[in-house]
Amino acid sequence: MAGSDAAEITRHLAAFPAPQRQALEAIRSRMRDLLPGADEVIAWGMPSYRVDSDLVLSFSGFSDHNSLFPGAGVVKAMRTALPGYASTKGTIHLPRDVAPPAAMLRTVVRARIEEINAGYPKASGAAKAFYDNGHLKHRGRMKDGEMHGAWEFFRRDGSPLRSGRFDRGRQVGPWTTYDRSGKPHRVTDFG
Repeated sequence: MAGSDAAEITRHLAAFPAPQRQALEAIRSRMRDLLPGADEVIAWGMPSYRVDSDLVLSFSGFSDHNSLFPGAGVVKAMRTALPGYASTKGTIHLPRDVAPPAAMLRTVVRARIEEINAGYPKASGAAKAFYDNGHLKHRGRMKDGEMHGAWEFFRRDGSPLRSGRFDRGRQVGPWTTYDRSGKPHRVTDFG
């Protein structure tokens, strides 16, 4: 787990009373397990998780509850899947002193990753997709609906798989395939 805000997040959580802090620390621990490739950062003044610059989820504690902030789209889609949890437009309220079940967090994270993936390609042409564990599947650009320019593909564990260039959907030039350690294994030239 990368991220330069780990110490700040530890300080943020230390400010809560012991039972609430334990519930929040359980969320943090489970998020680290669910998103091993994420950056742990402070966003909007809260502990948060980003994958390749895309915000997945934030969380924090309040006087009478804790909250997850996965965004309005996820909350709307998850309302019926999360009976017993109060929600607002972009938050899911949790009991203050009880850690949420791991399965519930997994469901929310997967829904958020699906929402992030559905947001690509961007109008600028930027394209990427993530595995449900937050590791990048691929990253590149689209032009007129086709892969164009430099592209990178990754394994589920985050290690590089292949990289090369497309010219309007057609592989061109050298393409490198990597072994699991990230070292070049083979280069194929597509001319």
